[in-house]
Amino acid sequence: FPISNTKFMWNYERFCVFWRRGGNWAAFVLFWFFASAVIHALENSEQNKELDIEEESKRDVGIITGFLKEKRNDFQNDTKLTNQLERMIKLMDESPNMPRLWRKVDFELVMAKHKMIKSTVEVVRDEFLRIKEGLGKDDSSGRELADAFIKLLSEDDTVSAFRLLGEDHMKKVVEDRKKKEKKCLEKKKEGQPCEERWSFGHSLHFTSTVFTTTGYGGATPITAGGELATIFLIIIQIPFFLHCLATTAAHINRMLDIFLGISSKHDDLEDLTTETANSRQRQLVMLKGLLVLASVLLIHMVVAAVYRFCTTGWSFSDVLYFEFVRTASVGFGDIIPEDEYTLAGAIFKNLLINIPAQIVTFAMFVRVLPLIS
Repeated sequence: FPISNTKFMWNYERFCVFWRRGGNWAAFVLFWFFASAVIHALENSEQNKELDIEEESKRDVGIITGFLKEKRNDFQNDTKLTNQLERMIKLMDESPNMPRLWRKVDFELVMAKHKMIKSTVEVVRDEFLRIKEGLGKDDSSGRELADAFIKLLSEDDTVSAFRLLGEDHMKKVVEDRKKKEKKCLEKKKEGQPCEERWSFGHSLHFTSTVFTTTGYGGATPITAGGELATIFLIIIQIPFFLHCLATTAAHINRMLDIFLGISSKHDDLEDLTTETANSRQRQLVMLKGLLVLASVLLIHMVVAAVYRFCTTGWSFSDVLYFEFVRTASVGFGDIIPEDEYTLAGAIFKNLLINIPAQIVTFAMFVRVLPLIS
């Protein structure tokens, strides 16, 4: 029994060494892929497709209802108009079936079918007449351009050209719709969903925004299963990621301390703030290490920004802004590189850009914490 206990302790110690030397990261990456596969299966279901369309329809109905409510307040003196708006608001706002019916409306088909192209062209022409009247007399170039555009929109040939373009476009829309419906039927016969809303790359990207607490909001779960899975991800994956960050950050800081002149026996950063004969030297070493980490993070951000500048077509100020916001785990979600939704982009950008930046940032936080506490 003592021999068995000793063997168990030895194996446990070996496991702990393996875990802290990268085993935790290997387990984390496997868990990341497993969680992404679960989210992909849940959010790529037929239920998700129906819910997604329904959410879009509810949003559209909500926008129209909000507009009508705003205008109702502007016309309170007109009883007849207010009553009509009240009836329309009540019908759209209180009927649960309105989003289901609204999503069947095809505005492009309506415009082509009812020959509304001419009216649309006239509306644009009238707007340019208004714009021209608002231009100053000294703005001769603007007035000349407005005159030329108004003249062009007033010609029958322009209306005919737009009508032909609209009819041609609608023919292609109808043809594409028929092809899509045919392809959908073929996939349903094979037991597959018509279309993927969430590819596996989308799922990897989404779960990475959960554990890095970036949360862009570009894609969010809609099914009940996806929402519950996300709750479990937050409970399990974020602490797991913080554990991996903490072990790696502690190792980096120990290596920095040794490199900058502090003995390896000072494993605990809190020891550096104790009042000893060498406290000043240790604090200086801490600040030097912080400077090294800040330099590494800055170089990493610049390299990542240059890479995104070359691959996204954004301005350099946009990529610098995005990199800083991402590194700080703020994640506004106002701009998101499209290639992060691909399988390769989700994997390699997280492994080579996002996670390393988080490690260095966490190491800086751990290093500076004893100085400010």
